[in-house]
Amino acid sequence: MIKTKLRTELVSLVETACGEAILTMKRGEEEKQLLIAECGLSDVVYDSAIDYYLDNEHWTQEQFDNYWENGGEDKEIDNYVDGTVDFYDDDLTWEELETL
Repeated sequence: MIKTKLRTELVSLVETACGEAILTMKRGEEEKQLLIAECGLSDVVYDSAIDYYLDNEHWTQEQFDNYWENGGEDKEIDNYVDGTVDFYDDDLTWEELETL
């Protein structure tokens, strides 16, 4: 018997009126939701990205602001979401994920 490897896929990302970001993922026939931000996804990603670029890449605040305002925000949010989906693309981590 050949077992098909399941893949975790992004179904949707919804930001509520109060700023919560809820990620819905699917693995096989099962869907699960994950709250990835309680106060706005952009704020969460900004904090992570600015720390990385200023500390690790030695950018100035001005360089980072220019990057963020010229497409960097969307790129970093996409990377954050993709990284989260990739993290749950594993049987063990998927099973640990509780639905909302």
